[in-house]
Amino acid sequence: MYYEFRKNTRSVKSTILHFQLRNLVWATSKHDVYLMSHYSVLHWSALSGVDTELMNVQGHVAPKEKHPGSLLEGFSQTKVSTMAVKDNLLVAGGFQGELICKHLDREGISFCCRTSHDDNALTNAIEIFNTSSGAVHFMASSNDNGVRDYDMERFQLCNHFQFDCPVNGMMRTENYGASSAAIGILQAYIAESRQKACSRRGGPS
Repeated sequence: MYYEFRKNTRSVKSTILHFQLRNLVWATSKHDVYLMSHYSVLHWSALSGVDTELMNVQGHVAPKEKHPGSLLEGFSQTKVSTMAVKDNLLVAGGFQGELICKHLDREGISFCCRTSHDDNALTNAIEIFNTSSGAVHFMASSNDNGVRDYDMERFQLCNHFQFDCPVNGMMRTENYGASSAAIGILQAYIAESRQKACSRRGGPS
């Protein structure tokens, strides 16, 4: 037996604006759940039964830290389309290409940027990962046909892969060295981050 039922709760409810949105609920341990509830990013503890609001994007959100490329004016009324939570880091992506980064062990927002001003810049997926050198990065895929790789120490854009179709998701793998696999609507690609090259692998997915 792999699982044993303990309890359930209806006191904390996630809200997802559209059926195609993904990764808006994260379980980072046996007891910690992060979720979107309307305009709030919440942390719910199964041990204490308490939910804590970490970020509210209904009003104005602006970074407290200064990093090159960060929009100090921030955003207002951001509609979150996807997010990722890992190792005390939270990254939320928006319908208009917004990226909002927060360290869970710090007060306030660390970094805000807009990946694109394209009319179709919805952020589809975000992945936080460690590179082979141990640095923490995150990747964001978008409907503007792009996958962007950011260094989370300085919040700088390291790589920008462009494809010929929207990228719904991606998977970081070390099987090809320092490579990343990006999955679009119709095609699957392998993008090599060191050479900044990408090649098509396989047919429709």
